[in-house]
Amino acid sequence: MNSLLVWLTGFYCLGIILASLKLINFWLAILVGIFIYFVVSKLQTKSFIFLSAVLFLTVLLGFFNLKNAYRLPKNHINNFVIYKDNQLYSLNGYVDSQPELKNNSLSFIFRLQSAQADKLRFKSCGKVLVKINFNQALSYGTNLTLIGKLSRPYGYNRASYSYKEYLKRLDIYLVMSIKDVRQVIIQPGFGGSKLIAGSFWLRSKMEEAIYRALPELPASLLAAMVLGQKRNVPWLINDLMIKSGTVHILVVSGFNVSIVAFIINLLFKILRIPRKQRLILAIICLLIYCAVTGASNPVVRATVMGVVFLSAYFFKRDFDIYNSLALSALFILIIAPRQFFDIGFQLSFISVWAIIYLYPKLKAFFHLEDYKNKIWKFIGEGFLVSLSAWLGTLWIIAFNFRIIAPITIIANILIVPLATVITLSGFTLVVFGLIHPYLASLFSAPVALFINLLLSINTAIIKLPFAYIRY
Repeated sequence: MNSLLVWLTGFYCLGIILASLKLINFWLAILVGIFIYFVVSKLQTKSFIFLSAVLFLTVLLGFFNLKNAYRLPKNHINNFVIYKDNQLYSLNGYVDSQPELKNNSLSFIFRLQSAQADKLRFKSCGKVLVKINFNQALSYGTNLTLIGKLSRPYGYNRASYSYKEYLKRLDIYLVMSIKDVRQVIIQPGFGGSKLIAGSFWLRSKMEEAIYRALPELPASLLAAMVLGQKRNVPWLINDLMIKSGTVHILVVSGFNVSIVAFIINLLFKILRIPRKQRLILAIICLLIYCAVTGASNPVVRATVMGVVFLSAYFFKRDFDIYNSLALSALFILIIAPRQFFDIGFQLSFISVWAIIYLYPKLKAFFHLEDYKNKIWKFIGEGFLVSLSAWLGTLWIIAFNFRIIAPITIIANILIVPLATVITLSGFTLVVFGLIHPYLASLFSAPVALFINLLLSINTAIIKLPFAYIRY
């Protein structure tokens, strides 16, 4: 079975789906799993029954892993808060994310260590989303005591999107809203990881270099493309990119990580570093970049995929792109099985699968190899790659976002190469900006020009007839 990892990943995902549907009794699944395990141990490893039993056990592994992901420790704060709770809580812990200021309100994730209700004090754990209706100087790792009421997040839905389920996938079950400065008490010491704090500090310095060198609008777009900081991107720009199907360039994902890997590999190649050492250094740099950009789910997914693909060289076997893609997905889903239901996860892997599966078939169908003109051949290849990704993700985007954008095929041909140039020049601007602001100013004019050109192209193409259809 040449694509064993593909089969294992597929059956593991089937187990996750069965667990989410709640059609199978948990204890019955355990008994069946034990029985299958003993059957497998008695069979020959190359028999059909053995392979079938292994695949069935893989289904059970996915089933149990998702069930376990939703099990909370006994001392989790969620177990102490009822649905409509007017109890006043005193929570001790630390800021577990980079606080975000928007519309003069601060929001961050709070990592709980202990809690107090009335006169009862108890050790507890869990994460709470905190929203403060005023600005306060807080940073990752700051120890705090928060006093306020805890509530469940609202379960409002937009299309198939549920805010409550989104927070649940982040292990956040409770929200605390604070309106008075006396409800926030800063405690001495540092509660977080110094490694994470260092990555946040470096990211803030890189962001400062961008905003020093560029006007606000191009700076917000470059910060999103290079650092994953999308909070300052205007809503109108984000909506325009959604309509053209190019919003993926505004988040740090596989597109950005592949550019980082390309830059690093090219630089080390110029320095004549041997291939093996070059790949090891590239993997280390990708992990650092993942940390600096906040290790959000899209970045982690892209980093895992990049590391798996780069690591293929170290195995003395033929490179199989399907197995590598399946291994990346399996690795992520074993650690975080709830990622399977994340739209970003689905789009990331299905778009890559669509390209590697559909593109060769479309290329052969249109006889692209027979084209003599290199320019037309290059344009044709770009069109077919974009068409493959669009066909693969069409149904997911249509179902979740209620939009069909045929213009995406053309938009990606025009905008993605330009976004690549912006990302490359943006990284150069940031690196030189960390050395001296004057050096960054040397690259600010071309970067701003490219970003304005990208926005102009995007605005023009969505005005074409039937560019997008919303329903």
